[in-house]
Amino acid sequence: IWISSADAAVVARRGFRIIQAPSNHFYLDYGAGEGLGGDPIGNGWRDPFKSYMNAYTFHPLANLTEAQYELVVGGEQILWNEQSDPQNVDPIVWPRAASSAEIFWSGKQPTGAALNVTEALPRLHVRRRYRMVQRGINGIPLQPQWCALRLDACDIYS
Repeated sequence: IWISSADAAVVARRGFRIIQAPSNHFYLDYGAGEGLGGDPIGNGWRDPFKSYMNAYTFHPLANLTEAQYELVVGGEQILWNEQSDPQNVDPIVWPRAASSAEIFWSGKQPTGAALNVTEALPRLHVRRRYRMVQRGINGIPLQPQWCALRLDACDIYS
């Protein structure tokens, strides 16, 4: 499924197996602007940017019946290469792809609790992103470093 997450129910009703990759959640190349020069503002069909939060809120079994759950065989992040190359692929992919890995691997946090974007941020940013950078993978920061060092100070809801 790549156009919209809403298409999964239609495909499942027909009995087809599904690999989830809806553009409204998982297109990593979205957010770079049109790329074709047709819109002076830079907005285009590949906008807006799909953050880790957008991916993390996706539920691969939404709108399906329990009998159709087995038709979902997995999911993937999508990156077309019109605006990516070896110099920028790591920040485009990482750590956003790690958020979808949690969704499709278990649908739960490592503790077994339900998925929660707020609780995922320290895990994805501080633990995974910094580990990637230490290993030479240039993953994009998910939040300002000041906030990463002071997790409670940047929570606008607390």
